[in-house]
Amino acid sequence: MKRILISALAVMLGAAAISAQNKNTKPAKAKASAADCSAVTDARITEDVKAKLQTPSLKELTVNVNTTAGAVTLTGSAKTATQRGTATRQAKRVSCVKSVDNKMTVEGETPKKSHKATNSNKAS
Repeated sequence: MKRILISALAVMLGAAAISAQNKNTKPAKAKASAADCSAVTDARITEDVKAKLQTPSLKELTVNVNTTAGAVTLTGSAKTATQRGTATRQAKRVSCVKSVDNKMTVEGETPKKSHKATNSNKAS
């Protein structure tokens, strides 16, 4: 009788453990489909980058955007290095941007070499 009770208890504990494990697993996230960049023009990328640069911390700046074969170049001036870095990050977030070359100057600083960032996680 004890063996039957112990066996039944073991089966119930095993089933409970499996049930709890299945409830705690998260569903697999669907991967974002890669953008088809073959149909995206440089003009469209430029428009999208300019739209991304309209954040509260950047919209007061004048940033010139030039795009050639998916490579974005930013020129103009920023008040702080943080604004300059934010401009780079915002441009890299645009779909089909292959790289960002930030040639913006920071007011009060001596001009430095451009900050070129390659965007390796975007579809080509």
